[in-house]
Amino acid sequence: MSYLKEQAEWADGIYQIETSDPVLGGPDGITNRPARELANRTAWLKQQLKAAEAALRAHTRSRNHPDASVSEKGFVKLSNANQSSSETEAATPKAVKIVNDRLNAVVDHAPSDLDTLNKLAQAISNNPKFAESVTQLLSQKLAKNENGADIPDKNLFLENLGLTETVDCAKNATPNQRKINGKTLTQDVQLTATDVHAVTPEVLRVEIPVGIPLPWPAERAPTGWFICNGEPFDKKKYPLLALAYPSGKLPDLRGEFIRGWDAGRGVNPRRKVLSSETASLERHAHGYRDRYYVEDDGPLGHANNKEKMPVGYNADTGSRATDGDNDSFLFIDKTTSNAGGSETRPRNVAFNYIVRAA
Repeated sequence: MSYLKEQAEWADGIYQIETSDPVLGGPDGITNRPARELANRTAWLKQQLKAAEAALRAHTRSRNHPDASVSEKGFVKLSNANQSSSETEAATPKAVKIVNDRLNAVVDHAPSDLDTLNKLAQAISNNPKFAESVTQLLSQKLAKNENGADIPDKNLFLENLGLTETVDCAKNATPNQRKINGKTLTQDVQLTATDVHAVTPEVLRVEIPVGIPLPWPAERAPTGWFICNGEPFDKKKYPLLALAYPSGKLPDLRGEFIRGWDAGRGVNPRRKVLSSETASLERHAHGYRDRYYVEDDGPLGHANNKEKMPVGYNADTGSRATDGDNDSFLFIDKTTSNAGGSETRPRNVAFNYIVRAA
């Protein structure tokens, strides 16, 4: 005799032996099929039951349990915190005792006037219209959102605060009979640059266009101005200055005199605006003549200034005289020696030339 071999698997249905089925035994025989399927189901169920029991035992031994909440059951954690707002923790007797001790301390140290329950009891027993009295007193309180607008007697309120004199002075602080450029002082006065005759940047650009060199009596230029020292500038940042100096470079006027452009007059021709010119002196000479003479072929002598030249003497060619005597006159040209400084200049005062930047 042998036993059916069982396999832990689930069979969706148990085979029913038909009347036409032959009686056939063995592991795969048709007669043993229903019993085999039932045995397999039983083995599968037994296997699942053992797995569930093992999982339950493992969960029981673990700490992975749901916390308690106000809506579902669970495990509650105890806490000694006396100011906790947790809804899943329970206060221990220690936490409750701390809170009670604090409440008792407040009650013990409270003054007798704060014995509210006692005071209310006395008021109710002694005054039958207690509620009416309390309502009347509450109606006399000022509302915060009115910001003082519900004060019954404002003048008396100011007097009690000692502000009456201050208010009176404030009323007369701005005399309405005074004016500024025709504008009365009864309201906020907005003065424009025109009202006070101020020079605005717009007016300044019209009266003094950007780029005009002006003498400035200091070593540093004021705010918004540049010294004409030949340095480049940002044409995008200073477009008005770029109109005057398209090269993007300031003229270098340090130690220079400014000369009016010839513009076709012919006094200083072939010049361009902003062109430089070196120092120069007009052609001239500083000359004088010493006059000497030889009388009768005698020794050379110096003629005085009053002596007249002989008749017929040519000063340009140095020809001899034709007055019939033997006197001869000799003229020698001379020039002065170099003297003076490195340039020709008038008396002057040093200023910095500056231009407006914008």
